[in-house]
Amino acid sequence: FTFKLDLKLKEISGLAWDTEKDEFLAHYDESGSLFVLDRETKAIKLPSPYKFAGKGDYEDVAIYQGVHYILRSDGMITKIIHDSAGVRGVEVGKLKISGTNDFEAMYTDTARKALIVVCKNCAMDSKQEVSAFAFYPDSTGFDNNPVFRINADTIRKMSPHKTSKFQPSAAAIHPKLNKLFIISSAANQLVIADLDGKPEGVYQLGQKIFPQPEGLTFKSNGDMYISNEG
Repeated sequence: FTFKLDLKLKEISGLAWDTEKDEFLAHYDESGSLFVLDRETKAIKLPSPYKFAGKGDYEDVAIYQGVHYILRSDGMITKIIHDSAGVRGVEVGKLKISGTNDFEAMYTDTARKALIVVCKNCAMDSKQEVSAFAFYPDSTGFDNNPVFRINADTIRKMSPHKTSKFQPSAAAIHPKLNKLFIISSAANQLVIADLDGKPEGVYQLGQKIFPQPEGLTFKSNGDMYISNEG
């Protein structure tokens, strides 16, 4: 099935399924606005969007224990707070690693009790590997040492077509298979790995249906949804 979203979400960058409320969360790439989408029509539900920050390069959204978190491209995580005063964003942690770094993918790992942030381009990585880092909302925040590394060279060898470098743009854990699904928009790839990032399968995403896939989530029954930027 294909759904056309409201033009307010033309530059949709992150997508998440809220299991408790049976609705989707999404946000616009260049502004600090969080949208709630109807579970069936994918229309924007009022009173959203909720303004949580000003202009910025916001790349992904994830839900941990009912709380919404937003990833900025520089590794900053913002927590969305809903209370009697309204909705606001609070910056709760930034990854502190050297060099120029770019992030687009964040997902919830309940077994680790963490949010996992995956490098798109990080100075510490070689062409053969991609690092992932854990943010622990309940305790220590970011661990600046990688929680695991993905072998990009293995993905290249497993790929059914010749591609550019593996650059994760979205990721999520399948609720039934308990496998990590990772999208690389630049390479038009969908990678399936174990929860430590070891690749198990690599698939091509057709450019006609997936021109710029940058959001990925699963409903509780395992249905997969991929969002494309306009």
